[in-house]
Amino acid sequence: MKKFFYFFLALTAFILFDISITYAQTSNTALFIRAKQYSMDGKYEKAIETLKTILQSEKSMYIYDFLIENQLSDKKIDDALITARDAFKNFPKEAKYLFLEATIYKEYKMDFKKAYEVMQKCIKISATDEYLFHTAILAGIVKDYKMAENILDDLIKKNPENTQYYIIRADTYSQQKKTSKAIKDLEKAVSIDNNNTAKLMLAEIYLSQKKDDKAIAILEEVAKDNQNISTLVEQNIGKIYRDKGDFDKAIEVYERLAAKLYGSSKAVILMQLGDALNMAGRYEEAGKVFEEITTLMPDEITYFYIAGKFYEYTKNYAKAEELYKGALKLNPTYAQVLKRITVVYLLQDKTQDALKYINMVDELEQDVDYYLLKAECYSLEKNFKEVIKILELGLKENPTNTQILAMLASAYEEIGDKNSALNYIKKANELEPNNHILQNFLGFLYAELDMNLDEALILIEKALSQEPDNAAYLDSLGWVYYKKKDYKKAYKYITKAVEIMPEEKELQEHLEAVKKAMKK
Repeated sequence: MKKFFYFFLALTAFILFDISITYAQTSNTALFIRAKQYSMDGKYEKAIETLKTILQSEKSMYIYDFLIENQLSDKKIDDALITARDAFKNFPKEAKYLFLEATIYKEYKMDFKKAYEVMQKCIKISATDEYLFHTAILAGIVKDYKMAENILDDLIKKNPENTQYYIIRADTYSQQKKTSKAIKDLEKAVSIDNNNTAKLMLAEIYLSQKKDDKAIAILEEVAKDNQNISTLVEQNIGKIYRDKGDFDKAIEVYERLAAKLYGSSKAVILMQLGDALNMAGRYEEAGKVFEEITTLMPDEITYFYIAGKFYEYTKNYAKAEELYKGALKLNPTYAQVLKRITVVYLLQDKTQDALKYINMVDELEQDVDYYLLKAECYSLEKNFKEVIKILELGLKENPTNTQILAMLASAYEEIGDKNSALNYIKKANELEPNNHILQNFLGFLYAELDMNLDEALILIEKALSQEPDNAAYLDSLGWVYYKKKDYKKAYKYITKAVEIMPEEKELQEHLEAVKKAMKK
């Protein structure tokens, strides 16, 4: 009876043990299903917690794999590394965990040296073609070129039709400036399966060798055969033409691209087209292109501004005004646009319109240009007292600005205060002693005041050395000689000035004064 009792106890214990295993497995299955749902819902933290719970009772590669996947999705990169190492400890023959660790170092932490170290351990356990290939890539990145070449040489011997091996070896050669070997490998890759990556790499090498025509031929072939990447490739073709100065070809490429694109993609190409037109000196067309961008991106103030500047440059003031006003609808206080539209009105002698817009510039944006433009508005109306008042305010905030000093000198000269004009232009010349405009102005004022005539000659001759055909400078030099009573030289230089600018009244007056003095 006792013997039967012990047997019964042993049987019961075995049954209970079996039930506990079955229960644990059933429980883990339920937990895994729950973890899967958490992961699908993007609740990675809960999925991670659940999978860790499973690992406490069941060391499963599948659970490790799924845990690493969720940790990476949750951007817990260091935790994923720890899990990969723990998995390898539990499954030391599974090289995939070393591969996973290396991949995390490479892709997420950008630690290529560490990734390479781990991959070297990986291929000692399992030297599969995949692992060897990734080791070769890392070897190239960390500049262990010999190792990279050795691995790739062996892989190519085993599988001579794998284009990726040739491409990576070509990249390794290229980094070492072994260009001819790189070209040979890339040509082999192209011959195997017309590989586009190899073609693009070949084009890049040809560009570095200044063989633009070869590069363009390859790129055009890629663009023609592959609609998915043709836009990007054609952009590169356009850039090559532009960089080599063949703007007409670049324009042709960009126009072709723009014709088949829409929306923001088209706007990107139009910007490049506008840039190429600008570089080609086709400013009116560039303005039209940037104006077209404003219809594609009506909320982007920059394109209204750029288009306006092109039209302004080509003297299409009506269009420039229209576009600047379009920009101001988006931002009525945009100082740069307010100043540009002021310039447009000044160029048309519309001083009241110019004043309206320059007065709209916010106090915090009132820089040197603001004071100069506002002063110019009153200068056109011959209100030089107001000009002086504005510029002296500007000078308080910008005491070393030579433009303000020069314009102040000009305003004082206009009201007949030549001494004040002289003080301001001398100060400007001290700040910028090599500025030919200031040199000429100071030299001319010396002549007007009949003083320092030898110094005046030196100053104006320096100015003329920079701009020998400047009519104003020639006239100034002649006027100094007039003051020195050297009428022959005065006549020579002022006559030359009149030949360049025959319509200039002041030059005509100076020439008449010299002729009169010569007759006497």
